[in-house]
Order: sequence, then structure tokens, then C-alpha cells
Amino acid sequence: MPNTSGSGRTQADKDQSKQRSRPVGGGNQRGGRRGEGSPGTGRGGPRRSDQRGGARPAARPEGSRRNGPRSAPKRSAPRRSPTALLTWGTAALVIVIVVVLVALKVFGGSTSPQSGPAASPASPAVVAQVAHVPAAVFDSVNVTSSVAPIYPPIVINGQKALTFPDASGKSLPGVFYFGAEYCPHCAAERWALVVALSRFGTFHNLQNMQSSATDVDPNTQTFSFYKSTYTSRYIVFRPDEYYSNQWDAAASNWKVLQPPTKTELTLEEKYNSPTYFSGLTAGTFSFPFMDFGNRVLSQENYDPSVLQGLSREEIAAGLKSAKNPITQAIVASANYLSAAVCEIDGMQPSTVCQSGGVQAALKALKLG
Repeated sequence: MPNTSGSGRTQADKDQSKQRSRPVGGGNQRGGRRGEGSPGTGRGGPRRSDQRGGARPAARPEGSRRNGPRSAPKRSAPRRSPTALLTWGTAALVIVIVVVLVALKVFGGSTSPQSGPAASPASPAVVAQVAHVPAAVFDSVNVTSSVAPIYPPIVINGQKALTFPDASGKSLPGVFYFGAEYCPHCAAERWALVVALSRFGTFHNLQNMQSSATDVDPNTQTFSFYKSTYTSRYIVFRPDEYYSNQWDAAASNWKVLQPPTKTELTLEEKYNSPTYFSGLTAGTFSFPFMDFGNRVLSQENYDPSVLQGLSREEIAAGLKSAKNPITQAIVASANYLSAAVCEIDGMQPSTVCQSGGVQAALKALKLG
């Protein structure tokens, strides 16, 4: 078993998250990118965050209850007229229809997921606010939030370091992200990841995105990494937005947007697994998933419900205030993710890695 540390997520938190998201199965074969060969058949199965689940209505008991002892009748009961039978039958049918309609409304029924708005270029003003959170906010927030539990990453030992080549071919510590555009947990996590990675480099061509309208925490405002680029002196960031936010009715699944490469698929299958995350079961995977150099692994760091009803502009504008509860959830998570980068890149730059917020995260992960 791998040696892990730093996971502060309680079992109650995990159970609550499971209750908020229904697993989905089928239609999850993952092929390779063009020109790189096929990585083979992917493992289908549940993933974090899809259609809202609900308790199944209790089954109606068969037959009817009799009161008192049964005795043999002395004479035949009078037969109901066809008119009376039709009246009672019609009334019963109406009651059944009403019950079914109410159940569908309460429990979500079998309503198909809905496609969201297509991606559009993110506002430069919003991206600037997200990329330039004041240093004092990072240090003031530290690794706690008054609005939501923060789930730390986990630290693993004994693995070969993950590296990716940069544009010049130089090998640098690698950061891998695996997510989906429809996924609300991914929507929340991208805020923290963009905030964190912007301390080490620069994003280009981020796209506006929102999570599914029919999933838990619907229409969570966020970004997409699809077709974006990231430049850094310290790390190479490789994102994979596997599914889009567009529903394919014919396939009864989300449209595949970005199949993983062989390397990415190997990372996802090895590390996004019950070996490292007890909440998963064999043959399943979870969105989102992040791998920092095969040294630090993370899923979601806070619940997306804290972002409900807020626009991208509102979320971004609040990042300048450490007293903003939404900022606390995002920045506390970003401090943990920043600490993960510092752990794999040699603690560079020192202005980030020696800051109070990152040092607090390193200590919490038992890395400092």
C-alpha cells in the first residue's frame, strides 16, 4: 500500500458528497488522441457528480389489508354496476397519475441532462482578478474557510516523479488535471487551480464555462481548460477536459471532448483509484482529479454549493477580500495546491513558497 498523508476529509464529509452526486455508468470508452495510438478501452463506471440522485419512492404493498378475522359469507355480495366500476376505475387512474407526476417532480424522474452554453472567451478583466489575488489575502486566509470544509490533498511516497516537456523540450515537473465541463465539482475546482497556478505561470485563452443545469449545484460558473495554454518557468500543466457540457441524446452520454493520451490515461488509471482514494471502487474514476508530480494527489478541495447563484464577475471581484467567505474557500484550496507545486518544483519561486499561506499548507500536509 502506498504511504499517504494529509487527508483531512472526514468520513461524514465523504458520505455527504456521495449523497449529493449520483454515479453514472456506460458509454465511457476512452480512445487515444489522433496520432498517438489507442490507449485501449477505458474503464466505465461511476464518476463524481452527475445527475442528482434521490431516494426511491417506497413500493406500494401488494394486496390489501383485512381487518379482523375472516368468516365465511352467508350470501353473495351484491355486484357493482359497470357504471360504478368505471367511476372508481377512473378515480384510481387519476390518483395514480397525480402520484407519478409528484414523484417525478420530487425525485427528478428520468429527465435527460441538458446541454449548457457553448464556451466563449473569458473576460480579460475577470482572468486578471483571478490571476492576481493579493499576497496578503493568501496569507490571511491560510488553509481554513468559514463557509465550507476544505479537503486537503494527499501526499504519496515512492513513486517515479512525473515530468512533462515544455515548449522547448526541457523536462519540467508535471501537473495533470482530469475533469469534465459538465461537472460541478470540476467547476469549483478550476477557480482554485487557476488561482494557484497563476502564482507560477500564465494562462492564455481560458474559456467561460458553466456546469450542467441538471446536475447537483446547477449552472456553476467557471472556466474551461480546453484549448487553453499555460506557460511557466517551473512546471508544465497538462489539462484534460474529457467530457464537454453538451449532451449527446443518441449516445445517452456527454460528448467526449478531449480523450486522454496514453500517458494521461496511465496516470488516471493508476492514481485516480481506490488505492489512493478510499471513496472510489475498482473500475471507477472521479472528476476532478489532479496529480502534482506523482507526489501530491487531489480531488475536489471544497464543495461547489458555495458558488451557487454567483456570476464569474462576482466571484472574481470578491477575491481581493480575505473576509469574503467565497474567497476563503477558493484561496484556502489554492494555498494547498500551491504547496503541492512548491513540493515538486524545488520551492520556487521563494516569494510564493515561503509565504505564510503556503507554509501553513505545507505544514498541514506534513511537508514543511
